[in-house]
Amino acid sequence: MSEVVERYDALERQMGIVEYLSDHAGFSAVLKARYSDFLVHEVDRDGNVARLESLELPSVDPIPKEEAPSNDASSSTVVAKRPVPDGEASDEKPDTKKPKLQDCDEKEKEHELLLEQARVELSDLVGAEAALEAIQMLQHWQTNKDSAAPAPAPAETQPKHVTLPKVEDKQKRRAIHMLIRSPKLAPFAAADTVDSRVRIWHKSFESEMPDYDKFERGARNNNSNNKQGGRGGGRPQRPPKVIWPADRPDYLKFVLYKENIDTGTAVKDILRFSKMNPRNKGGVGYAGMKDKRGVTAQFCTVFRQEPSDLLVLNQHNQKQYSGSGGGGSTSTGGVPVLRVGNFSYSKEELKLGKLSGNRFDICLRNIHVDGMDTNTDNGNQVSVIKSCLEQAALDMKEKGFINYFGMQRFGKYHDTHKVGIALLKGDFEEAVSIIMSPKQGEMDRVVDARGRWERRFADVSSQDDEKAMEAAEQKCAKGVLRDLGRFMTAETSIVTSLSRKPRDYKRAFRSISKNLRLMFLHAYQSYLWNFCSSQRVKQCSDSVMVGDLVLTEDKAEHEGGSGTSGLGGKAVMTLTEDDVASGKYSMTDVVLPMAGVKIQYPTNSVGDLFDKLLAENGLTKKNFDNLQDRELSLGGDYRKIICKPTDVDVDIMQYKDPLEPLIQTEMMKLNNVNLNVRRDMNNTEDGVLTGMAIGFTLPPSAYATVALRELMKKPTSSEYQKELKLS
Repeated sequence: MSEVVERYDALERQMGIVEYLSDHAGFSAVLKARYSDFLVHEVDRDGNVARLESLELPSVDPIPKEEAPSNDASSSTVVAKRPVPDGEASDEKPDTKKPKLQDCDEKEKEHELLLEQARVELSDLVGAEAALEAIQMLQHWQTNKDSAAPAPAPAETQPKHVTLPKVEDKQKRRAIHMLIRSPKLAPFAAADTVDSRVRIWHKSFESEMPDYDKFERGARNNNSNNKQGGRGGGRPQRPPKVIWPADRPDYLKFVLYKENIDTGTAVKDILRFSKMNPRNKGGVGYAGMKDKRGVTAQFCTVFRQEPSDLLVLNQHNQKQYSGSGGGGSTSTGGVPVLRVGNFSYSKEELKLGKLSGNRFDICLRNIHVDGMDTNTDNGNQVSVIKSCLEQAALDMKEKGFINYFGMQRFGKYHDTHKVGIALLKGDFEEAVSIIMSPKQGEMDRVVDARGRWERRFADVSSQDDEKAMEAAEQKCAKGVLRDLGRFMTAETSIVTSLSRKPRDYKRAFRSISKNLRLMFLHAYQSYLWNFCSSQRVKQCSDSVMVGDLVLTEDKAEHEGGSGTSGLGGKAVMTLTEDDVASGKYSMTDVVLPMAGVKIQYPTNSVGDLFDKLLAENGLTKKNFDNLQDRELSLGGDYRKIICKPTDVDVDIMQYKDPLEPLIQTEMMKLNNVNLNVRRDMNNTEDGVLTGMAIGFTLPPSAYATVALRELMKKPTSSEYQKELKLS
C-alpha cells in the first residue's frame, strides 16, 4: 500500500500539493463508498444551516385567486404577476436597467448551463455538428448581451441566425420548435421555418425575422387549451390573477434536499412538477451548485409561490425518487431522492454566491493507522486507532490546513493548467493539441478518434504544403466529430470549427465557451498558487515573515465586494519588520495572490518563486496583460494560505457491515431510520471495522477533499480511493 500512496502523492506533488501542517502518524480510510457518506449543508450569510426538518405546510393564509381590484394606490394588496405559460408572451415590460458588474458572471454561468443542456437535446434531433453551431451562435450573442463590456466579433463570422439541416418529419420539426420554446432556449432564441429547414435566431434579432412575432404568436396558440370561436381562433383564456398580500415578502424560501442528483437537474424537476415558468422572476434561485455524488441540502427561492405549489414534488412519482424511503438507508446505490420543505418567506431572491460556506459531514470507512503493529492484540489496536483519530481531528481544528486547490481543479486528466500556459503564450495550436491529445481510460471509440487526429497529417508528403495540410485536417475533423462523446464539449467545439476552417487554431479555441476557456487560465493560476504556498509553509508554517501580504480590507458581496472570486472590495499590505514584531498578525492572515494584472506580489522569496515558476514555463508577468483572446482577462485575486474549519466535531465508531450507514441523514430522521453502530469502541472481535464521521464548516472557496488530505495525511484523489478496500 505504501507504493500506492507514493504514486498518488507524486501526482499531487506535480500540482504543487506537497506540505502538511499536522504531526500525527496519518491513516488510510475509504471515502465516498456510498453517496450518503458525503453530506453537504449550505450555510447562508446569517449563519443558518440548510437542513430538511419538516415536509409540512407552514401556517400561512392561502392567497385568494380572483380578478385584481382596480389600481388604487390606497389598496392594501398587490396584484401578483401571473406565471406565464411556456412560450406565451408576457405582459410584463422588460427590465431595461443595466446589470451590476458583479451579476454578470452569475448570469453567464446560468445561461451556459441552460445552453449546454439544450445542445445535448438538440444534438439528438439534428446531429451534433448542427446543434453545436446553433448553440455557439446563441452563446456568442448572449455573452455580449450579459457582459458589462461587450466586445462583438466581426459580423461575417458571427451570424444572427443558424439554419438547421432539412427535416421532412413534421413531428421532429415540432419537437425542435418545442425545445426552442422550452425553459432551456426560450430566454435566448426564436425560430422560423423556411422550406422545411428550421432557422434559430438570437432573441436580439427577432425583429429582423421575416415573420416577426409569428413564433411567439404560435407559442401562445399552442399553449391555449380553450379558444373562443372554435376553428376561427380567438384569444386564449388567461388564468385568473392572484392577489398577493401586501405584508408578505415576495419570495418563498425553502430547503432543497437531494441525494444522488445534481442541482441543475433538481431545479428542472421543480419547475416541471410545480408547473412554474422559469422566466417568472428568475425561476428557482439558489446560491451554489451542489454535486450529484452526495447528500446535499441548500436554500432556494421562487417568486410569489405558495408552499402547496412546491409540495406536489414530494408526492410526485414516489417510486422514482424514493425507492425504499431514501435517506441513504439502503445498500443499493444510484437511487435519486428529491424533497423540499422548511418553507418561509423572504424579501430577497437567492443568487449564485450568496452564501457564507458549507457544512460537511463526511464518513470515513475501514480505517488503518500508519505504522501500527499488526501483532498487537485487538484491544490495544482499537486504543491506538482511537488516539490517532482524535489527535488528527484536534490538529485540523487548531492548526487548520493548507488551502490548496484540489486535484479536481486540474481536470480529470490533470492537464488543464498546461492549456492555460499555452493560452498565455498565445500558442493556440499547442492549446488545441493538449485538449485533443490521447487520454487514459476513455472508450475505445474515443481513443481511436484521438489517435486518428494525431495522425491526420501522416499522408501529407510535405509540411510546407499548406493546402494539403488544410485538406487533410478538414477531412479528419469531419470523420472524428462523429466519434466524440456527447459531453466532450471542448473537443467537439474545436473539431467542428476546424472542419470549416482548418488550421485556424485561434478560431477553433475561441469556439469553446468563455467559462471553459477561463477555466484553463484559472487552472494555471491555481498551479502557481499551490507551489508558492508549499514553499511559504515549508519556510515557516507558524508565523509571519517580512514581505508577506495580509488583507487590510475584504468586503462581503452585500457590502460591495466580490466575495471569493475577484478583487472587488479587497486591499492588501506588505508586512514590514515592525509589523512582524508587533505580533498583530499570524499565518491565518497571510494571503498569496492569484497571478494577474491587478495584484501585488510578496516581496520576499515567495514573490521570487512566482517569477521563477513563470520562467520555467516560458512566461513572464507581462503575459497576463497580453492575452490574445480579447474576451478573457485575468485581474487576479488573493487567497489565504491557511484555512481553519469551524464547528469541527468527530464521532468514532465500530461496525460490521462494510456498507451500512454511518451517518444519519435528514430523510433517515424523518423516516425514523436509526444507525446500527457502536460508539463505546469496546468490541475486540475479529472482523469489526473502525469508522469515523467528521463534521466541519468551510468557506465557499475551500475544498473539503483538501481538508481530508490534511486529516488523513493521504492523497484523496478518486484514483487513489479505488485502490482501497471496504473490509
